[in-house]
Amino acid sequence: MSNFLKILLGSCLGTVLALVVLVLIGSAIVSGLAASAEEKPSVSANSILTVQLDGLPELTGNLSDADPFASLKGEEPLGLHDVLRAMEAAADDDDIKGIYLGNEPAGVSFTTLRSLRQAVVKFKESGKFVVAYSPFYTQSAYYLASVADEVYLGPLGVVDFRGLGTQIPFLKNALDQAGIRFEIFYAGDYKSATETLRRTSISPENREQTKEFLGDLFGVMLEDISQSRGMDPAALYQAANEMTGWKEEEAVQAGLIDGIRHRTEIDELLHDKVGFDDDEKLKTISLDRYFAARLEKLEGGDDEVAVLVAEGSIVDGPGSLGSIGDKKYVNEIEKLTEDDDVKAVVLRVNSGGGSASSSENIWYAIEQLKAAGKPVVVSMGDYAASGGYYIAAAADSIFAEPTSITGSIGVFLTFPIVKELMEDKIGINFDTVNTARNANAFSPFQDLTEEEKQLLNQRTQSIYQTFLQRVADGRNLPIEQVRELAGGRVYSGLRAREIGLIDDFGNLQDAIASAARLADIGDDFEVAHYPRTKPAWEVFLEEFMGSDSDDNQVVTKMVKSQLGAKNYETFRLLRDMTHMQEPQARLPMVITF
Repeated sequence: MSNFLKILLGSCLGTVLALVVLVLIGSAIVSGLAASAEEKPSVSANSILTVQLDGLPELTGNLSDADPFASLKGEEPLGLHDVLRAMEAAADDDDIKGIYLGNEPAGVSFTTLRSLRQAVVKFKESGKFVVAYSPFYTQSAYYLASVADEVYLGPLGVVDFRGLGTQIPFLKNALDQAGIRFEIFYAGDYKSATETLRRTSISPENREQTKEFLGDLFGVMLEDISQSRGMDPAALYQAANEMTGWKEEEAVQAGLIDGIRHRTEIDELLHDKVGFDDDEKLKTISLDRYFAARLEKLEGGDDEVAVLVAEGSIVDGPGSLGSIGDKKYVNEIEKLTEDDDVKAVVLRVNSGGGSASSSENIWYAIEQLKAAGKPVVVSMGDYAASGGYYIAAAADSIFAEPTSITGSIGVFLTFPIVKELMEDKIGINFDTVNTARNANAFSPFQDLTEEEKQLLNQRTQSIYQTFLQRVADGRNLPIEQVRELAGGRVYSGLRAREIGLIDDFGNLQDAIASAARLADIGDDFEVAHYPRTKPAWEVFLEEFMGSDSDDNQVVTKMVKSQLGAKNYETFRLLRDMTHMQEPQARLPMVITF
């Protein structure tokens, strides 16, 4: 009887707590809706635009760990393309006097950050000021800050400028100790994604390709900083080698920064820039609030170029925020195919790949879109590699940035064997009864037979051949030439143009202009961003009510807050590598920027 009462009281308490949480969430939603119904944010005269980034998705609202109530508070995380639009508008806005770069751009990859940096360069052409200040510059923060007219460091701070690198975790020894073994099948000597499971160090092929594309990216970085800071690239390279940025006054003398200042001195400088007395309060406005005040999301219209943003891992099913679910994206492409207002489509790809079968489904939908007479142009972001290149290959034309990471045309399949873990570590044995020879095939509790291995290898090689054919057809290249370029090898955009994997360098606007020309709709056309994202609070409620997704937004935000943005990316790579259940076309590493 006492146990019954405990269970009953526990159930009642759980129900009450759930109701309390739902009431709190409901109150937050009602309050947020009331707040969102108020007037738009205003932009005061003599305002300073502040750039604060905590992750920067391609598409507004498409951030996996976004604050669920941000959209209700008018603080929905802007996507890259809306950020660039806001900065372009601010350059011509008489109420905006300059930009202050004072925050670390956390979790922003190189090509995305470079796009933002180029937008600041264009902003400076208006004659308005750009000032950067930080008590500590990480390398990514310094790369962005170096574009400013004046770059200042806080007392006792450092400029952590030391070159690009990557750290790859290897799990083999830990798996061996746990009694877990992976049978691995892969196509392409450079297809290195499985090395973390089968090796304890980087292979010569992987070291070769990684050094090449990182060298290309670092060369672009040096050139960009040298132009902004008026320094010779060789001097910058030396400063990176010697970590001059850690030596305070030497960083000033070398030209990395303009001086070391206290925050109050920067405050005085900004007052002077806008012509305020010291006792007047500075007027600042963040990018997201400025966007809300001055711009609207692109909704399209007649003669529309649709921009379909595909960012994150390619997964089966509908996917979640920040991922490319094949069910969701096939549905989006089919709707664009049937929409008479849509005359052309730009597929914006920022993905290191994922599920091979899902990539094939999206590729097929793009082929059907083209068959309907609508041009398709690809614009590559930070990554369009492996499965990301698979879905890009069908396009009529492909644009990339010099620093985009692409290629990685290869396939792998992993199969876990936990026989030793179960029998020797835990003490659980399995026995079988079969009605046919292979009735219990592909069990993780027993070693694969040679027949099973042959079947899995044939499947991997077959998918690889399909991948090669998709690229050969899409790029109009002989398949043997594609085979020579493939092998899982990763390229920078610089190399990709040389070998024919892309058509030209260009940003999203270049791709949109190209799509409009191919559709022959002139210069008077509308643009819209797809897919339409749900408000983050709605996604939060769906997941709160129950979700078994590995990408649960609530869980993701909690884990990322504990690990930090950089460490979370490594965690996610390891998680994805150990959860794969089908052939993959995926990029294998996290780049430390």
